[in-house]
Amino acid sequence: MSREQILANLRTSLNANRPWLQAEAERMPHEAPPFVLPAQDDVVGQFVAELAKLEGKAYRVASADEALAIIDRLIEETHATSVIGWDLDQIGLPGLPELLAARGITPAKADVRGEGRKARLQELEPIPICLSGAELAIAESGTLLLRHGPGKPRLASLLAPCHIAVIFRRQLVRGLGEALALLAQRYGDEIFGPTSNLTFITGPSRTADIEMTLSLGIHGPPQIHVIVVEG
Repeated sequence: MSREQILANLRTSLNANRPWLQAEAERMPHEAPPFVLPAQDDVVGQFVAELAKLEGKAYRVASADEALAIIDRLIEETHATSVIGWDLDQIGLPGLPELLAARGITPAKADVRGEGRKARLQELEPIPICLSGAELAIAESGTLLLRHGPGKPRLASLLAPCHIAVIFRRQLVRGLGEALALLAQRYGDEIFGPTSNLTFITGPSRTADIEMTLSLGIHGPPQIHVIVVEG
């Protein structure tokens, strides 16, 4: 069967079923449910468990000092002499600027616009660690929601092989629908005002070929570490 015949058959079928399809679309709700899984007493534990299923690593800590100790260890393990990420004030972890300064690390700027874009990307490519915060975290799926904009570059969470995200207990929600409702409440029609997109990160980058061979890190960081500060 030729390409034209296949397309013609598809058009005929769609036209024949269009009234039914439109009626079904109008009948269905257009708002995501706030959550889909039964409530759990420990939403932080739920997030940690779901991220672990995806081969991500989560750490629940009681204080900023404990969070800094984990970041310091990961810097040591990756032999990082530079990091890329959000502006430190956008992450909001007390003591983080002092930790990086003590290690002689100045965060690199993720600015790759203009004529020198290719050369700048090559300069940033060897950096092993990304440091970021998050807008929200979704417990039911172990997902980070990043809203990019000034001081929160999109490139940072895509380029480095080790992504370290710092979140706080107040940023955790149960489900995707609850997260979307909160975004609408906070930003309304200006949700994409300072940015081109929202990024949902559910574990390390995972890619499978037609034979279902799974590879990590093809389209993003192969490692993701999320530090949940409860204090």
